[in-house]
Amino acid sequence: MDPAKILIWNVRGLNSTARQDSLRTLVEASRSDIVCIQETKISTSARRVILSALGTDFSEFAELPSVGASGGILVAWRRHLGTAGACHVNNNSVTVQLCPVNGVSWWLTCVYGPQGMDEKIQFLQELRDIRGGCPDPWVLVGDFNLIYKEEDKNNDNYNRAMMGRFRHLINDLAIKEIPLHGRKYTWSNQQNNPTLVKLDRVFCSVDWEDLFPNCLLQSMASEDSDHCPLLLGLQDNKSGRRRFHFEAFWPKLEGFQETIAAAWASVPAGPCPFSTLNLKFKAATKALQSWSDKSVGHVNSQLALAREILHQLEIAQDSRTLSPREDWLKNNLKKHCLALASLKRTIARLRSRIDWVRDGDANTKFFQLHARHRKRKNFIGKLVSGDQIYTKHEDKARLLDEFYEGLLGTSLDRARTINLDALGILSHDLADLELPFTEEEVWKTIKQLPPDKAPGPDGFTGRFYKACWPVIKKDIMAAVSAVWSRRFAGFEVLNAAYITLLPKKEEAEQPQDFRPISLVHSFAKLITKMLANRLACRLQQMVSPNQSAFMKGRFIQDNFMLIQQTARFLNQQK
Repeated sequence: MDPAKILIWNVRGLNSTARQDSLRTLVEASRSDIVCIQETKISTSARRVILSALGTDFSEFAELPSVGASGGILVAWRRHLGTAGACHVNNNSVTVQLCPVNGVSWWLTCVYGPQGMDEKIQFLQELRDIRGGCPDPWVLVGDFNLIYKEEDKNNDNYNRAMMGRFRHLINDLAIKEIPLHGRKYTWSNQQNNPTLVKLDRVFCSVDWEDLFPNCLLQSMASEDSDHCPLLLGLQDNKSGRRRFHFEAFWPKLEGFQETIAAAWASVPAGPCPFSTLNLKFKAATKALQSWSDKSVGHVNSQLALAREILHQLEIAQDSRTLSPREDWLKNNLKKHCLALASLKRTIARLRSRIDWVRDGDANTKFFQLHARHRKRKNFIGKLVSGDQIYTKHEDKARLLDEFYEGLLGTSLDRARTINLDALGILSHDLADLELPFTEEEVWKTIKQLPPDKAPGPDGFTGRFYKACWPVIKKDIMAAVSAVWSRRFAGFEVLNAAYITLLPKKEEAEQPQDFRPISLVHSFAKLITKMLANRLACRLQQMVSPNQSAFMKGRFIQDNFMLIQQTARFLNQQK
């Protein structure tokens, strides 16, 4: 069994009962399975001290004794995890190998970085040596006493040479830092004008991240120490209910058009064009999912199976001549592997939201890592309101709902209105904006839609409309005509939207630190795009030339340039 949570903390000494009680409370509150403690300040960790500080369940441990009253590392884990496969104690680290009964073994290294310059250089070499002896997935945690980015410190007192050495180590070991949620810095010197530094970190190898793709690193409250504790949850970043998403590669596959045509025709036209279109979208969703499962299936499994069969055929070829059928199968499997690999990379590219690479290009692992990083960055691990911290999904949802309800308020009837005619605003003849939408106009707008951007609740994108226009245009035009006729009964089924929250800053933890973004239904997006296109050609004459922002062909910098030129002219007239 793999552990669920790992607690990492520079406790600044376990040689007092108060510190032991504080650690015990933190372990019980976080329900950690592994505890990595730095700066224990005890030369030999007696089992009595460990049981007092962690609890009776932590019967397995490895330690680096302190030198006098400084240093010391303790790595302890609950008994249900079993004994360590191997354990290595070095000058500044403790490394253990965890061997789950039915899983992949992996290595955990806990470090406490030294203070001196020469010792830091030796410490970096020690990490290189440790990685050389840990070929399996590896996670590296602890207090490094090093930084490698300027933003890791709140002043400009940097040791750039050591920062460069640390960056080189990270690159050489091919490890990446797991982003920390909740805090920007992890250490403070506790002064009135404090120095704040991010000294405590978690790094991992790519194969370790493959084992725990849903890991999440969060900060906890600092109590007796000047370092904040870190809690690494290996399964905390839970995936939500998967929703339908129109895949960009589907139109290229054989049978796609037939599937759409059959699903679309399976729903008869009803009296409400909005309801009919909604039912046709749902029928297309179910049909595409079923067709994709049968035609595409699980790409990774198919690719692994094809490669294994190809490998066995190549082994057989070493000892005998392949039959014509075997030779045919081998050649076709090679083509099939190339096609599946290209398809896999295309899917990963879409998940990563990297748009500058073509289908099938570059490295799938790169896209997967980018997608995971984007997911962790946007994940809301906790929300803070007053002195309360909310981590449960239901509590976070309620807090956000209350915040935006209070922010938007309630619509009230106004006692007064504005007489626009009395303002003397120039009127314009906009009768052409109310003309019925033509099929050519709708198709022109569809071609302008981004192919794969931000699908709404229905999951369909602009690529679907472009690929399936001959099949869907009759029902789309019927719904568009109903919108033009202002027959909005039932329109709510096509006017839905998801609201997602994006962080405005790195340490977003309060409701006001997030920006709400609406993911609108594809049909509602099409309608608004058509209305915007009609109005766009009239804006130049309706909006004053003095308005230079948010207008196509106008730039907000024009105002600054006008002021500069005016200032120069007036200066020359002196």
